[in-house]
Amino acid sequence: MNQPLENDKTRIARFIRNNLPAILQHWDEFARSIPAARHMPHERLRDHAAGMLGAIASDLERPQTPSEQADKARGRAPPHAADTQAEKHGSGRMSAGFTVTDTVAEFRALRASVMRLWADRDGDGNDLANEDLIRFNEAIDQALSESLEAYFTEKDGITHRFDTLLSATPDLHYIADTDGHVLYANRALVRLFGTAGKNPCEHRLADFCPAFADQLERDLGAVVQTRAIGRGELQCTAPDGAAHTYRYVLMPVINKDGEVDSIAGTARNISELKASEAKILRNAYYDSLTSLPNRTLFRERLEHDVRHAARTGFALALLFIDLDGFKEVNDRFGHDAGDQLLQHCAQRLQGCVRATDTVARIGGDEFTIILNEVSKPAFVEVLVGDILAELARPFAIGGKQVHVSGSIGISLYPQDAHHPNDLLRNADQAMFVAKHGGRNRFSYFTPDIRDTAWARLKVIDELRQALARCELLVYYQPIVELATEAIVKAEALVRWRHPDGSLVLPERFIGIAEEAGLIGEIDAWVLSQAVPCAVRLAELTGTPFQISVNKSPVEFMSRLVKNTWDDDLALLGRAGARIAVEITEGVLLDDSPGVRDKLARLQQAGVQLTIDDFGIGYSSMAYLNKFKVDFLKIDQSFVKDMLTTNPNSQIFAETIIAMAHKLGLKVIAEGVETAAQRDWLRQAGCDYAQGFLFSQATSEECFAQLLRAAPGCRA
Repeated sequence: MNQPLENDKTRIARFIRNNLPAILQHWDEFARSIPAARHMPHERLRDHAAGMLGAIASDLERPQTPSEQADKARGRAPPHAADTQAEKHGSGRMSAGFTVTDTVAEFRALRASVMRLWADRDGDGNDLANEDLIRFNEAIDQALSESLEAYFTEKDGITHRFDTLLSATPDLHYIADTDGHVLYANRALVRLFGTAGKNPCEHRLADFCPAFADQLERDLGAVVQTRAIGRGELQCTAPDGAAHTYRYVLMPVINKDGEVDSIAGTARNISELKASEAKILRNAYYDSLTSLPNRTLFRERLEHDVRHAARTGFALALLFIDLDGFKEVNDRFGHDAGDQLLQHCAQRLQGCVRATDTVARIGGDEFTIILNEVSKPAFVEVLVGDILAELARPFAIGGKQVHVSGSIGISLYPQDAHHPNDLLRNADQAMFVAKHGGRNRFSYFTPDIRDTAWARLKVIDELRQALARCELLVYYQPIVELATEAIVKAEALVRWRHPDGSLVLPERFIGIAEEAGLIGEIDAWVLSQAVPCAVRLAELTGTPFQISVNKSPVEFMSRLVKNTWDDDLALLGRAGARIAVEITEGVLLDDSPGVRDKLARLQQAGVQLTIDDFGIGYSSMAYLNKFKVDFLKIDQSFVKDMLTTNPNSQIFAETIIAMAHKLGLKVIAEGVETAAQRDWLRQAGCDYAQGFLFSQATSEECFAQLLRAAPGCRA
């Protein structure tokens, strides 16, 4: 049986305890030469040294059996129940960034400090027993072994935590050597390699995406040579077949010698970002309904194509297309049907042009086409003819056949303009001429068109200021009862006192006001003048007096007109029977929800309705009955022709009067200029008439004089 060796406290153990401050001071000076320890605080550098020296002294003082000594000599010391100072030291040095060499150097310094100070003692330099020396070195080696074991355990833990952290993200993280061989790959990259459960270090980084291998190798080489961070994007296919786009970063890892010894990198899947960017880009440049280029992209292409035409010498044609009848389809069948119609029109337009041409939707029912490299003008006319024919063919929308047509304006580069904006403006003006020329046709731009357009724009600008400048006037034309020839009603008609002093009649500016969206304000102003006038005229005659005001069809149908309906209805509600509203029969035909709502609100306000210019449109008795119309106005074209060039006009007039009376409506004939016309209308049963025979439209003051002169006026 092994017995402990008899040995009291060794001299070296007593030496360590008695000279601990000196040993630590000597060790501190030596340890400062270790790179990782040069800048450490004094207390942190010595954090475990005193404890380790104390543990070494205790180990030297503890008796050991021969077998324990043999095990220690072989590096198999008995395990400890708790962490030793050496283990704490090794774990701490790993966390502090020490290398293995740095950690070993600390223990070498500890050994050297004790031995140097022991050798420097007076008189004791040569009497250290071999057994004591062996025991001391074994204790140092044991502490070093424990420290390194803790060091590597901590390092493995940090590596595991590092891998766990990097594998918890869907991003790819990796480390490669300077030749591109993978040294580390997180789980996301391993899955993409398709080598789960295998060593990813068998791969090169370029294996991640073979299609972009050359690009990756170039970027890796550039990072090694320049030591600058490299960035790039690549597309790859995952093992499941899905395509992905990755944005990657390559960072050089510089060693202590200032050389790149490896490359660390990360890559992020940006497929969703790319898809979002593509969607944003598409929304910015393409019409979401038709998928055609929108106004923005059209302008960019037009500028590019104009520059190209200038370089090549070829002509360029710009077509501006507006759909005829689109609004009627949209209002009658709904916005969904209108959207489908626009989509079908876009497809037909694209089918008419070449791949090098551009078809764009620039808003509403307006399309443009850029025709590049036009060698012969005849080509443009042939193409425009094909487009008109395609647009005129019926469209199948919601199980119904829908009909529209196109009005096309054409401007040419360089004949008509050199700048894209001028080309577009000229084509727009030419389209306007085509539309007003009868629709379903085209018109080339001419200088006359430009002059007319500029004149029209000038009128619009002057008209915008007419209300503010109090240039508009309201004139009143008498409406007489044919049975008594008494003035019982009047129609309010607007006039414009132009800045040049002339009095402009409505047929010269009302159409322009409708197109410019000004008609709502003008009609509202006329109503505001007519209501108090009706009150004053009633006081003059001593009986209720009614004035008819016109409401433009555009007010019912267009969204461009400024909304004055609420104010108008409030005023009409207060006016009661003093005001009647005249509308055209086209308003009744537009059976859209918006028109129905506005007509219903007029009826709820107690307003009487008059259908103006009746007989020249397509109204039916069903519509007249549906909306409870009160008066019909026979269009003056029938009155003018009934006794002269067109006897059939008498038949139309008689039919209108008879039909109206059957429906309980009163009839007004307008444009009566002769006594013969008056007499015939009276005999036919017409209720009222107006025209130059009785009086032209005049100011309120003159109109009041007409009433005063009439029999029975109490004024």
